[in-house]
Amino acid sequence: MSMADMIDERIVSFGLDVKDKEEAIQKICKMMYDAGKVTSYEKYLQGVKDRELEFETGMGNGIAIPHCKSDCVKEAAFTLIKLNQKIEWGSLDGEPVDYVIMLAAPNSADNVHLKMLSSLAVGLMDDDFREALKDATDVDQIIDIFKKKKEE
Repeated sequence: MSMADMIDERIVSFGLDVKDKEEAIQKICKMMYDAGKVTSYEKYLQGVKDRELEFETGMGNGIAIPHCKSDCVKEAAFTLIKLNQKIEWGSLDGEPVDYVIMLAAPNSADNVHLKMLSSLAVGLMDDDFREALKDATDVDQIIDIFKKKKEE
């Protein structure tokens, strides 16, 4: 399945209001739970927090990619969340974050989370892709951005 096919409007937001990283993680994990991507909000939240303790996931250029591989994940999924304001995330470039792509991966042997991370990392290194994603204002635009990237 392509990344474009995985986009679910229930876990896309164009103005999430949060005051800090903790609140962002809580709200985005709740979105994953409410969309039926995970079976346990608490277990998924703890998995994301544990991963952040190992290594903060602020990738630079205003983007964070927190993630969790867990038995509570029903299907591989990712969020696309534009924040209302920049927040501190412990990013590699020292800059705050205003865009969060949270991954959820089932605890399976195929390591789908590594494939998703790799695909996103390659895309986010492309300035045009990254800026188009951050500038998008609706789900259809985001789907088109991912489809175009796949065609390149």
